[in-house]
Amino acid sequence: MTGGSPASLWEPTPGGGLTIPGILDAQVAERPDQSLLVIDDVPLSYRALQERSLSAANVLVGLGIEPGDRVALFMGTSPEWVTLWFGLCRLGAVAVPINTAYRGEFLANQLRDSSTKMIAVDRSLADRVFSIAGEVPTLRTVLLREDGKAAAEDGGGTPPPHVQVHAIEQLLEGSTSLLEATPDLPPFPVGAIFSTSGTTGRSKGVLATQHYLLAAAQSMVDLWRLQSGEVVHGPLPLFHLSAVGTVLGPMLAGGTGILDSTFSVSATWDRVRRYEASGIALAGAMLSMLWNLPPDERDKDVPLRFISAAPVPLESFEAMEERWQCRIVTCYGMSEAFPLAVAGVDAANRVGASGRPNPNFDVMLFDPEDRPVPVGEVGEIVCRPRRSHVMFEGYDGRDRETVEQFRNLWFHTGDMGRFDEDGFLYFADRKKDAMRRRGENISSFEVEQALLRHPAVAEVAAVGVPSELGEDEVMVYLVAGSVEPIDMEAFMDFCCANLPYFAVPRYVEVTSELPKNAVGRILKHELRARGIPASAWDRESTGYTVRR
Repeated sequence: MTGGSPASLWEPTPGGGLTIPGILDAQVAERPDQSLLVIDDVPLSYRALQERSLSAANVLVGLGIEPGDRVALFMGTSPEWVTLWFGLCRLGAVAVPINTAYRGEFLANQLRDSSTKMIAVDRSLADRVFSIAGEVPTLRTVLLREDGKAAAEDGGGTPPPHVQVHAIEQLLEGSTSLLEATPDLPPFPVGAIFSTSGTTGRSKGVLATQHYLLAAAQSMVDLWRLQSGEVVHGPLPLFHLSAVGTVLGPMLAGGTGILDSTFSVSATWDRVRRYEASGIALAGAMLSMLWNLPPDERDKDVPLRFISAAPVPLESFEAMEERWQCRIVTCYGMSEAFPLAVAGVDAANRVGASGRPNPNFDVMLFDPEDRPVPVGEVGEIVCRPRRSHVMFEGYDGRDRETVEQFRNLWFHTGDMGRFDEDGFLYFADRKKDAMRRRGENISSFEVEQALLRHPAVAEVAAVGVPSELGEDEVMVYLVAGSVEPIDMEAFMDFCCANLPYFAVPRYVEVTSELPKNAVGRILKHELRARGIPASAWDRESTGYTVRR
């Protein structure tokens, strides 16, 4: 291993893989008082996080959490989020990070599918949990965090009788010196279950071992050449895989992660300067927003060595590097296998490429018959690990889907790409119907199922169309179930009440019928090929504001 991580951290562990608490404890011996994280300007030293995670683990045992139990984290970025995650890792229990935009069936599905036993939730989001808690039979305990924000207007503010509510501060009331119960852990304990968007069914839970998460973090450390004492700024939410780079990456390197609970376009560069960050990790849309800021004479004075983001607009890639006097590093991957292709801070990359394959993986491109395609031609991106436990362990409770995805012993990503003659990988398109908007994965199936509940909708198809910020905007085609025209503002209100804000459609086209094949399957490729019809209703041009 390279980058800033001491080689001793990656020495084989007898009988098992690396664990997150094991790495933390090793770093505490080297740098106990250095800040590991600064969350909304609140510092947490390596030793403080060690003590907090021990306390949390001991309290969780008292609350009935055992190895393998699932605990959902439905909170914004906060010290409590990281404390709970690390405490769960000490017990061999499993964190289930949930997007804080979820509500209704989106939320209930994740809790049911993961058999969640406990959930930690911000006060402002608690009504969303209480309103569906009766539909989650495994849920027994709620840890409530006072986040100082106004409660969401979802109703259902009282938990059902079978659910106990505790203040999350209780996690800090346990012993901080040792783990009082010694859990019997498997060799490679699962550290988290991340949701990945579905196309023909509900989102699937990706089983990520602690070892895999650390291997992915080490890949980012190597990509960034992050050194001991360096600072990485991360305004991305922790419920995504971003915690791999902005929490575990600094921990492996002996550095510091600066985490913000909200992303502020106007304040980003001031925060980078304040903390003298060597790098910043962003979603591609965030980078586009920063690029759209008026030029500032201080742009070339930001202390960054690198900006880590994807996708990056081809037409402005080199101009961005010139404007901020740093390298833009990119990678390609997904929750199941991350990262698959990398272009590091000191590696020659080509504009538009995601880099070359990560040494942890074999990466190839296949045609529909699983035959390799020639160099320069587009094929489906497939991979397999070259080292043990450096990708996911399968889909939670979905053995059939796991086997199908590993067809012919290669994991099929559902993404299309091409290699050039020098081995650089270029992402081409999505083979599957999932969408991605401003860093958020969106299941077309789940959007459609939610909108079919609208009384005026008989059929619906959700597709991604190009966005001016990169990635997708959500467009839906509706077949009305009555002769009355659909009131678009009322329909948008329905969408806001039943979908995460980022999944609310921007474009709506009402049509008499949807294109289908002989067995009745909607031909979404035909809908995507239509682009954005001139007749489509556009909520942005009409001034409709999506409620969060």
